[in-house]
Amino acid sequence: MRLIIKDTRAVAGEMFLTIYRIVIVTIIAFFVLGVSAFAYDYYLDVRDIEARILAKDVVNCVAPKGVFDLEKFKGREKEILDFCGISNIERFYVSVIVLDNSGKEIGKLEQGDSGILWIEEIYKQGSQVKNIEKYNPGYYLQEYSIKDGKIKVEVLISHEF
Repeated sequence: MRLIIKDTRAVAGEMFLTIYRIVIVTIIAFFVLGVSAFAYDYYLDVRDIEARILAKDVVNCVAPKGVFDLEKFKGREKEILDFCGISNIERFYVSVIVLDNSGKEIGKLEQGDSGILWIEEIYKQGSQVKNIEKYNPGYYLQEYSIKDGKIKVEVLISHEF
């Protein structure tokens, strides 16, 4: 029977190489993560698109197939988003004005903080302050044709910060 004796110098050398490999892999990983963090460090603003989508969803909810029934909203004029099943409404302001064929207002539905409309007015006047650009709200105003009139929808989506 032969006794196998390990060379302790070889084992120590292998441990040294393993530590060396781990250090090299860690340095490479930090380098890749650091470069990607700088490459992808930008702010993408989708509030205007979000406002358009929300407006279309509200129109489809209040006037399915182009028919608006004001009786469904009696007593719920200030709960339009709740009626449509839209959640997380803290950032939204939605106003729906129903007009007849002559342009006369026959009903108004709204929900949200209409006080944030003044922020949109500041940006309409051409605010050139770059540091507050990210606070510019998403805004959308559109008229939609329905049977026997029009729906004027105004949507404002405030910042997320």
